[in-house]
Amino acid sequence: MSDEAAVDAASAYARDLAARLTAEGFPRAPASVLMALMAADEGSLTARQLSEQLQASAAAVSGAVRYLRLLGIIRVETVPGTRQHRYTLPESPPWYTVSFTNVQRYRELAGAIQAHADRMRPGGAADRAAQMAQFFRFLERRMPELLQEWQAETETETAGG
Repeated sequence: MSDEAAVDAASAYARDLAARLTAEGFPRAPASVLMALMAADEGSLTARQLSEQLQASAAAVSGAVRYLRLLGIIRVETVPGTRQHRYTLPESPPWYTVSFTNVQRYRELAGAIQAHADRMRPGGAADRAAQMAQFFRFLERRMPELLQEWQAETETETAGG
Protein backbone atom coordinates (compact mmCIF):
# COMPACT_ATOMS: atom_id res chain seq x y z
CA MET A 1 0.00 0.00 0.00
CA SER A 2 1.40 3.40 -0.96
CA ASP A 3 1.91 6.12 1.64
CA GLU A 4 -0.94 8.14 0.13
CA ALA A 5 -3.28 5.14 0.20
CA ALA A 6 -2.31 4.47 3.82
CA VAL A 7 -3.08 8.09 4.76
CA ASP A 8 -6.44 7.90 2.94
CA ALA A 9 -7.29 4.66 4.74
CA ALA A 10 -6.33 6.16 8.11
CA SER A 11 -8.44 9.24 7.38
CA ALA A 12 -11.45 7.11 6.42
CA TYR A 13 -10.98 5.04 9.58
CA ALA A 14 -10.78 8.20 11.71
CA ARG A 15 -13.93 9.66 10.09
CA ASP A 16 -15.86 6.43 10.68
CA LEU A 17 -14.85 6.19 14.34
CA ALA A 18 -15.56 9.89 14.90
CA ALA A 19 -19.05 9.39 13.44
CA ARG A 20 -19.60 6.44 15.77
CA LEU A 21 -18.49 8.45 18.81
CA THR A 22 -20.76 11.31 17.75
CA ALA A 23 -23.68 8.91 17.38
CA GLU A 24 -23.03 7.84 21.00
CA GLY A 25 -23.27 11.44 22.21
CA PHE A 26 -19.65 12.63 22.09
CA PRO A 27 -19.41 16.15 20.58
CA ARG A 28 -18.65 16.03 16.84
CA ALA A 29 -15.56 18.28 16.62
CA PRO A 30 -13.77 16.75 19.64
CA ALA A 31 -14.56 13.26 18.32
CA SER A 32 -13.04 14.20 14.95
CA VAL A 33 -9.90 15.64 16.55
CA LEU A 34 -9.49 12.64 18.86
CA MET A 35 -9.82 10.13 16.04
CA ALA A 36 -7.50 12.13 13.77
CA LEU A 37 -4.86 11.94 16.51
CA MET A 38 -5.52 8.23 16.98
CA ALA A 39 -5.04 7.61 13.26
CA ALA A 40 -1.85 9.71 12.99
CA ASP A 41 1.28 7.55 12.96
CA GLU A 42 2.94 9.64 15.68
CA GLY A 43 -0.28 10.19 17.64
CA SER A 44 0.17 13.94 17.32
CA LEU A 45 -0.72 16.75 14.92
CA THR A 46 -0.46 20.53 14.86
CA ALA A 47 -3.52 22.75 14.86
CA ARG A 48 -2.88 23.52 11.19
CA GLN A 49 -2.65 19.83 10.31
CA LEU A 50 -5.87 19.12 12.17
CA SER A 51 -7.63 22.00 10.46
CA GLU A 52 -6.50 20.85 7.01
CA GLN A 53 -7.19 17.16 7.62
CA LEU A 54 -10.63 17.75 9.12
CA GLN A 55 -11.46 20.62 6.77
CA ALA A 56 -12.44 22.58 9.86
CA SER A 57 -11.90 26.17 10.89
CA ALA A 58 -9.17 27.10 13.32
CA ALA A 59 -11.89 28.10 15.80
CA ALA A 60 -13.56 24.65 15.57
CA VAL A 61 -10.22 22.91 16.13
CA SER A 62 -9.42 25.24 19.03
CA GLY A 63 -12.75 24.53 20.72
CA ALA A 64 -12.38 20.78 20.22
CA VAL A 65 -8.84 20.83 21.60
CA ARG A 66 -9.95 22.86 24.63
CA TYR A 67 -12.68 20.27 25.35
CA LEU A 68 -10.30 17.31 25.00
CA ARG A 69 -7.69 19.01 27.21
CA LEU A 70 -10.33 19.67 29.86
CA LEU A 71 -11.10 15.94 29.90
CA GLY A 72 -7.38 15.08 30.05
CA ILE A 73 -7.53 13.16 26.79
CA ILE A 74 -4.81 15.11 24.96
CA ARG A 75 -1.66 17.04 25.83
CA VAL A 76 -0.34 20.23 24.25
CA GLU A 77 3.31 20.69 23.37
CA THR A 78 5.08 23.56 21.68
CA VAL A 79 6.88 22.68 18.45
CA PRO A 80 10.57 23.49 19.16
CA GLY A 81 11.70 26.74 17.57
CA THR A 82 8.15 27.86 16.74
CA ARG A 83 5.03 29.22 18.36
CA GLN A 84 2.99 26.32 16.99
CA HIS A 85 1.27 23.84 19.24
CA ARG A 86 1.28 20.11 18.70
CA TYR A 87 -1.55 18.09 20.18
CA THR A 88 -0.58 14.65 21.41
CA LEU A 89 -2.23 11.64 22.93
CA PRO A 90 -0.82 10.75 26.36
CA GLU A 91 1.40 7.70 26.80
CA SER A 92 -1.34 5.77 28.57
CA PRO A 93 -4.43 5.30 26.42
CA PRO A 94 -6.69 8.27 27.10
CA TRP A 95 -10.03 6.50 26.84
CA TYR A 96 -9.49 4.52 30.01
CA THR A 97 -7.40 7.14 31.75
CA VAL A 98 -10.32 9.55 31.67
CA SER A 99 -12.94 6.93 32.47
CA PHE A 100 -11.15 5.14 35.27
CA THR A 101 -9.06 7.73 37.04
CA ASN A 102 -11.53 10.58 37.45
CA VAL A 103 -13.55 9.08 40.28
CA GLN A 104 -13.89 12.56 41.81
CA ARG A 105 -16.37 13.37 39.02
CA TYR A 106 -18.57 10.42 40.05
CA ARG A 107 -18.35 11.41 43.72
CA GLU A 108 -19.40 14.98 42.93
CA LEU A 109 -22.28 13.86 40.72
CA ALA A 110 -23.52 11.42 43.35
CA GLY A 111 -23.37 14.08 46.05
CA ALA A 112 -25.18 16.70 43.97
CA ILE A 113 -27.88 14.28 42.86
CA GLN A 114 -28.37 12.93 46.38
CA ALA A 115 -28.67 16.47 47.75
CA HIS A 116 -31.53 17.12 45.32
CA ALA A 117 -33.15 13.78 46.15
CA ASP A 118 -32.99 14.63 49.86
CA ARG A 119 -34.90 17.87 49.23
CA MET A 120 -37.66 16.17 47.24
CA ARG A 121 -40.85 14.61 48.50
CA PRO A 122 -40.32 10.84 49.06
CA GLY A 123 -41.25 8.55 46.17
CA GLY A 124 -41.21 9.01 42.40
CA ALA A 125 -38.59 11.57 41.39
CA ALA A 126 -36.77 11.39 44.72
CA ASP A 127 -36.41 7.62 44.40
CA ARG A 128 -35.13 7.90 40.82
CA ALA A 129 -32.61 10.55 41.85
CA ALA A 130 -31.44 8.47 44.82
CA GLN A 131 -30.98 5.47 42.53
CA MET A 132 -28.95 7.60 40.11
CA ALA A 133 -26.77 8.83 42.99
CA GLN A 134 -26.31 5.22 44.09
CA PHE A 135 -25.17 4.32 40.57
CA PHE A 136 -22.53 7.07 40.53
CA ARG A 137 -21.28 5.97 43.97
CA PHE A 138 -20.98 2.45 42.54
CA LEU A 139 -18.93 3.79 39.62
CA GLU A 140 -16.73 5.72 42.03
CA ARG A 141 -15.95 2.50 43.94
CA ARG A 142 -15.54 0.21 40.93
CA MET A 143 -13.56 2.31 38.45
CA PRO A 144 -10.19 1.99 40.23
CA GLU A 145 -10.71 -1.77 40.48
CA LEU A 146 -11.61 -2.01 36.80
CA LEU A 147 -8.49 -0.03 35.86
CA GLN A 148 -6.35 -2.48 37.85
CA GLU A 149 -8.03 -5.42 36.11
CA TRP A 150 -7.49 -3.80 32.70
CA GLN A 151 -3.82 -3.12 33.42
CA ALA A 152 -3.28 -6.70 34.65
CA GLU A 153 -4.98 -8.07 31.53
CA THR A 154 -2.94 -5.95 29.13
CA GLU A 155 0.29 -6.80 30.98
CA THR A 156 -0.55 -10.50 30.70
CA GLU A 157 -1.30 -10.17 26.98
CA THR A 158 1.91 -8.19 26.40
CA ALA A 159 4.02 -10.71 28.33
CA GLY A 160 2.38 -13.66 26.60
CA GLY A 161 2.59 -12.46 23.05
